Amino acid sequence: MMMRLVLAALVALLGLTACQVGLDVRAGGTLFHALGGAEFILHRDITIVPGRVRVIFQEGVLAHAASEFEPHCELEVRKIREEPQSVPAGTYRIGTVRGEVHYVRHLQNKLMLAALGDLSLASDSSSEWYMYAYHMTLHSDLHQEAPTLICGGAYNYPFYADYPGIQEIQEALGDYATLRLH
Repeated sequence: MMMRLVLAALVALLGLTACQVGLDVRAGGTLFHALGGAEFILHRDITIVPGRVRVIFQEGVLAHAASEFEPHCELEVRKIREEPQSVPAGTYRIGTVRGEVHYVRHLQNKLMLAALGDLSLASDSSSEWYMYAYHMTLHSDLHQEAPTLICGGAYNYPFYADYPGIQEIQEALGDYATLRLH
């Protein structure tokens, strides 16, 4: 009887630890450990237009908006200002790296096929899309208000969505910046 009680308590404890917030099964194949302490090298000054807090790098191009179907990186400052803000070129140390999941729900498109009877097509019928993103706190001895670097993968169905790899991040940044891992 006592053994059953102990076994039941152990199963309950293991079950509860699996439900903890922030558990990410993808963490084994991600860059979290490699990015912490790495360097973000911005090769040229970047200007953020008035009324905005970020610029976006995608496929090596600097923009103010991104396609949700390709990996991208964002350089984000802390405050919206009415005058242009500059992020100076230089080397920034990456401090805290945390993961974030961005969620989008699209309206489902119904596909109807005539005269197919009981035929069913294999598909991910989910109307939910996810993007996994790294949020990296940048630090600099030369710049008081260092920006935040956010690099996310493409939005995709839940099963296929993942954090971007180092090559995808570098392709998004293009010639504007480089990540140097340690």
